[in-house]
Amino acid sequence: MDGDRLAKGPSKRRHHRQRRTFVGLQFRFTVLMLSLALAAIALVGGVLVNLTSQLASRHKQQQCVQLASLLAKSAAEPLQRKDADSLQSLAERFGVEGGALFVAVANPLGEVVAASDSLGRWVRIQPEAATLNGEETLGVPVFMQALAGWEAHLQVTYPVNGTEPDDSGARPLLGYARVGLEVQNTMRDLTATIDLFTGMSVALLILAFPLAYLVVQRVVFPVNELSRVVRQFASGDLAARSAVRRNDEIGELAGAFNTMADELTRKHDEILALNADLEERVQRRTRQLRELASREPLTGLYNRRHFNEVLSARFSEALRYGSDLSCVMLDLDDFKSVNDRFGHHIGDELLILTSVTVGSQLRAADVAARYGGDEFVILLPQTDADRARVLAERIAEKFAKDLAEKLPQIHTSLSIGIVSFGEAEGGSPDDLLRAADEAMYRAKARGKSRIVMAEVVA
Repeated sequence: MDGDRLAKGPSKRRHHRQRRTFVGLQFRFTVLMLSLALAAIALVGGVLVNLTSQLASRHKQQQCVQLASLLAKSAAEPLQRKDADSLQSLAERFGVEGGALFVAVANPLGEVVAASDSLGRWVRIQPEAATLNGEETLGVPVFMQALAGWEAHLQVTYPVNGTEPDDSGARPLLGYARVGLEVQNTMRDLTATIDLFTGMSVALLILAFPLAYLVVQRVVFPVNELSRVVRQFASGDLAARSAVRRNDEIGELAGAFNTMADELTRKHDEILALNADLEERVQRRTRQLRELASREPLTGLYNRRHFNEVLSARFSEALRYGSDLSCVMLDLDDFKSVNDRFGHHIGDELLILTSVTVGSQLRAADVAARYGGDEFVILLPQTDADRARVLAERIAEKFAKDLAEKLPQIHTSLSIGIVSFGEAEGGSPDDLLRAADEAMYRAKARGKSRIVMAEVVA
């Protein structure tokens, strides 16, 4: 059984290769190109036959004109002498050697004086063939339809002029030389050849058109379907896949597209995941940078710009909802003297100690900022004046304690101004901040190291 299975394997693969050979795209295009080539050959053959017919007709006309011209030159002297025997001999010679249907020499009145056929026999030239037609042009071949006793032929009438000019300087007209060449057989052969090639061309074209249509249909329809799926995929539908299943190059192309689409979809999902992670990192870093940009580098408290933004937002909320809002302004007493006596590095340590003390006493919703050189400001949402004063007293006590422990050589204190936004509407954030600043300066004016409450902004 295993041997049978092994034997069937190569046979199946061979059958698959043979099937690919006969149904493959290369075979179909080969058939198409062969059909087109045969059709082209037929068309070109027809054109060549047509050209050959024209060339043969032109050659026949030239032959007829040349024969008539030679006959006219040769007949000039016998006509001038009125030598009928010489003219007849001349006609017979030209008829035999030229293979003409007939040759004839006529006098100026068009009366035949000598005539012969291709066998050198005297022939009677019918009046219709011998008489000069008014529509004829001398020296120009004319195709004559079949007449009584004559089949259709090519005819040329050539003037026979004297060898010596007359008194007027022109050579006198002695008569006419007329030659008729048989063209029926030639035209019949050419017509048969043309008909043969035309028939072959038409037959090949009739066969080529449906064959080409079927081949192109088998090729174009799957290609259009694959193109539609590719456009659908390119427009953003990553689930689009080709349903074309063939055992030729188009089938391989469709399979390759599906494989590529699967890989691109997987890569797209990976990129989306990486992009989401990157975006989260960027947002986190942006928040960090924004936080750093809003902080004052020495103390770590918020800077004045950020505090003003928060003040404007919280003031609008308090005004809209009628809630409490307090602002506390703090200033280090005699800070300039500390810098002058101990140096700026001690002054910086004092500022840091103040910021740490203030920050340790605040709630999460409270906002503290370094507002100036030695000025600090605190915004207390949902806080009335009494609770704001309690916080200020706690900060002052904590500051005095921390200062005694960490910088005992420095003797300074805090002057604090407090203002609260009551339930009354009106005022502005700047009014609130200005009132806290004025209360703080009143505390300094009253001897420093004290807390002063401002009036309610309304």
